[in-house]
Amino acid sequence: MASAARNAKFQRGRPATSGRRITWLYGAVFVICLLTLWRGGDALKEQQIQELELDTREQLEQLASVVESAIAKYQHMPTLLASNDRVRQALREGRPADIAQLNRELEQINRITEASDSYIIDLNGDTIAASNYRLDTSFVGGNFAFRPYFQDAIQGNAGRYYALGTTSNRRGYYFSYPVYEADEVIGVAVVKVDLTQFEQRFSNQAYEFLMLDPDGVVFSSSRPEWLYRVMGELSHEQLARIADSQRYFDQSIETLPIVSKRAFDEDADIVEMLEDVTREQQEIVERRRYLSMSRPIQLLDFQVAVLVPLTPIEEQIALWRAIFAGGITISILVLGLAQLRSRMLKERSDAIEMARHNQAYIREVIQHTQAGLVTLDGYYRIEALNPAVEKLMESSLSELIGHPLSDLFEVAEKDQTRWYEALDTSVDFADTRLTTVEGELHVIGQTKTVPVEATICELRLPNRRSHLVTFHDMSERKQYEQELTDARNALELRVKERTQEFEQANQRLRHEIEEHKATQQELIQTAKLAVLGQLSAGLNHELNQPLTAIRAFAENGLKFLEREKYDQAKGNLQQISQLGHHMGDIIARFKVFARKGAVAHTPIDVQSALNGALRIMTPRLKEADITVQAPENIQLAVLADMVFLEQVLVNLLANAVDAIIERQDSTRVIEVDVQAQAQDVQIYVRDSGAGLSDEAIAHLFEPFYTSKSSGVGLGLGLSISQRIMESMNGSIHAKNRPEGGAEFCVTLNAFEPEQE
Repeated sequence: MASAARNAKFQRGRPATSGRRITWLYGAVFVICLLTLWRGGDALKEQQIQELELDTREQLEQLASVVESAIAKYQHMPTLLASNDRVRQALREGRPADIAQLNRELEQINRITEASDSYIIDLNGDTIAASNYRLDTSFVGGNFAFRPYFQDAIQGNAGRYYALGTTSNRRGYYFSYPVYEADEVIGVAVVKVDLTQFEQRFSNQAYEFLMLDPDGVVFSSSRPEWLYRVMGELSHEQLARIADSQRYFDQSIETLPIVSKRAFDEDADIVEMLEDVTREQQEIVERRRYLSMSRPIQLLDFQVAVLVPLTPIEEQIALWRAIFAGGITISILVLGLAQLRSRMLKERSDAIEMARHNQAYIREVIQHTQAGLVTLDGYYRIEALNPAVEKLMESSLSELIGHPLSDLFEVAEKDQTRWYEALDTSVDFADTRLTTVEGELHVIGQTKTVPVEATICELRLPNRRSHLVTFHDMSERKQYEQELTDARNALELRVKERTQEFEQANQRLRHEIEEHKATQQELIQTAKLAVLGQLSAGLNHELNQPLTAIRAFAENGLKFLEREKYDQAKGNLQQISQLGHHMGDIIARFKVFARKGAVAHTPIDVQSALNGALRIMTPRLKEADITVQAPENIQLAVLADMVFLEQVLVNLLANAVDAIIERQDSTRVIEVDVQAQAQDVQIYVRDSGAGLSDEAIAHLFEPFYTSKSSGVGLGLGLSISQRIMESMNGSIHAKNRPEGGAEFCVTLNAFEPEQE
């Protein structure tokens, strides 16, 4: 079986490798043919262009000679006109009759010679007679003193010029000659040659011609849209000189739409131009190439150029390439079809042989597969089955061949509907979709129940319809599912037990948290009472003084009453009342400071909190002879609790007093400063004591840690202050001052009126 598989794989690999080689070979031949075709087309094009160049050179010579001879015959006409007596008489006397006769003679001469126009100009540049005197565009009365041909002739020289007529708006070449009376110039005779006749004569040729002036401007052409354009670029000086000469009046000098230009040989260039073409009533722009050749006309100092379109040659080469490429393509296709037919015959033979091997291989697979396989005919009757089915059923099933599939097993009642729907003969399996059904099958003739999974699919066989049913024993999977279900139930029970334990632990934790909060409140209250204990000596002093004064005022008041000095007695009673109020304020402040309560977050005035803390600390500060430098007009509010903020400030002031007392030689000053940032307010308490050690800074806010002398303080003040600040969303920090002493900073959130 393994040998058959290797042979089949080898047979499949050989045609694929051979086919790829042949494809690459055909591709290489096709590319070589295309390159040869392209290079051959280029060579043929060059040859045809060379032949075209020879023909064009002859046509160019003929064109140049025709133009030169046609214009040369008008060269001496001004000389003949200048020698005419009637011309001299008209210029000398200027009688209307002589001028009228001269107009008629000029008209007749112009008709005979086919010149464009002939006219006579006096010394002022005014035209006195012209051959076109009958036309609306007559030159008679026009002044041409600005023309170079007039200026040359008036100096006694023969003149020539080319320009666009100012009156007729027609292009022409001008010949002029002075008219003499004795040795004196009395006027100028001019003959204009119209170049339109040459354009009409050569307009239907197979080429386009251009006549370029000395500046390279197209003065005459078979294409009207090319007039007054240049084949190259003109400098600013050249354009200014042309404009000053008024040769072309208001005509704009533009560049011909030449895309590229390359030299073909010494006498010819290949020029590519853009041209507007109308196709299907739409204006499009195309690129066209021309063979360009030029030759000078010595008489006129002009250049005559010929542009022969290369489109016929390019179309001929493209047609030749298309025919040749088509022939190559057809040849390759014929060879390919022959090769394909040979390959198809070979593949058919290989397929027949492979089918034989595959059938044997499939039989081996079916016989040795672990899954149970049953094939059904078009009526769902058993055709064949493999040994795995008999092993599954633990019995020989050969007698069931030809029987319905339902004779092989019985379906459990709970699965009957799904099984019968899957095995219904009306079900269409043409789309080859798999139908998977799980259920408990009861094997015929046996007492045990076998859980199986069955898969039904259509087999695409020639000329008939068949189906394959695959059976898989699900006993182990059912066992695994049951074990998984038992494990899940056990896990759910364990989770439930652990959940109850967690709930009990959570209740104990909440109870401990409540106890911790109560303990924390007791610690805060203890810290308050500890501060009050530290302040008790000063408090006694503050209360003893008013009490002593009250006794003195009372005794004096009794004496004043005995002596009937009621005004003095009244004054003593008022003093006793004021002292009583003062003592009441002191006791009330300490009562507020000592009360219990929860932390609140309300807007409080920083100045009020600071004043309250200072009033509480006043007895202690007086006793220690310490001066407090604090601001008196703070316009800031913070979000905090008044009582707890006072407690923090009292703790910081008390620690500052202790630090100053320990350092007996220090300046006894406590500085209090308040600063506002973007969203925070900082309250600084600075003392002039010995400062904090590194160990103290590291453990400063730990409970029961103190840097004071043994027996002084519990080490809870700063720890409780830190917790109070955290409960008010604030913070407290400490550091040493560079000039000596410690600095504590309390930071709280600033209150803005918009927060209301």
